[in-house]
Parts: sequence; structure tokens; C-alpha cells
Amino acid sequence: MIECRLQRFERNYLKQEKKAPARYGMYSSCFVHSVKGYGKKRWVVYVYIDLDYESAKKNGFSDEEIIHACIEYLNTPQKSKYGKKRKRKLPYGKFESTPHRFKFKEKNDKTYIEAQLIVSSPESKIFWSSGPRL
Repeated sequence: MIECRLQRFERNYLKQEKKAPARYGMYSSCFVHSVKGYGKKRWVVYVYIDLDYESAKKNGFSDEEIIHACIEYLNTPQKSKYGKKRKRKLPYGKFESTPHRFKFKEKNDKTYIEAQLIVSSPESKIFWSSGPRL
């Protein structure tokens, strides 16, 4: 697993909303034909994933292996501070192990992943908007 986290996703590009809550992605409002069960049991979320790309490349990971390891890390629940009896929820929900699409981008000498991940819940407080229901 490669340690990574989701970047804050700004919905209002004009920055008119001063006290917008922290959200980490946005549901796709477009119909995605290539995802079976889209709008019924599966939805697509646009996210930016922050990671240490250079150290992952030095360890010999390919781009495909990096994205799969990041999704595996994001799907791992945090350790409970109450012991083993209480199970923790996933902070971002359950993502499928393979992304719909992804590409690596570089900004300010930092490399991050721009990805479209498939999630099983149509609504979440973590993401902007909600998934369309068909």
C-alpha cells in the first residue's frame, strides 16, 4: 500500500462562498455508459489523490500499481481508538479496486492523480452533489 489522501475539492471556482465545508470530490452528473449498473448500484466520483509519487516510482511501482495501491489504502479503515470491539467506518466510503479513469498531473512541482473512482453510495457528506438515480 502507498500512503495517500484525497485533496480538498473546490466546487465554487469563483471563490464566492467563503465558508464552504471541506469536501474531497464531486459526483459525476453525466451518464457513464461504460460502468455497468451506473445510477442503480454504482456511481462515479471525481477526486484528486495526493501522494509521494517520486518515492513510489523509486520503489519500482508502475502507474497502474500506484493507483491500485492508493485505492487499497483509501479503502482501509482507520485504527479504532476504542479497541477491537468498535469497527471504524471508511472515511471516504468504499471505492472499487479499479478506477474508471485516471491520469497523473503535475502542479507546483508536485505530482497528484486526477481520477474517476467508482463508489457504491449515491450520497455522501464528503463529496459535492449527489449521484443521479436511474
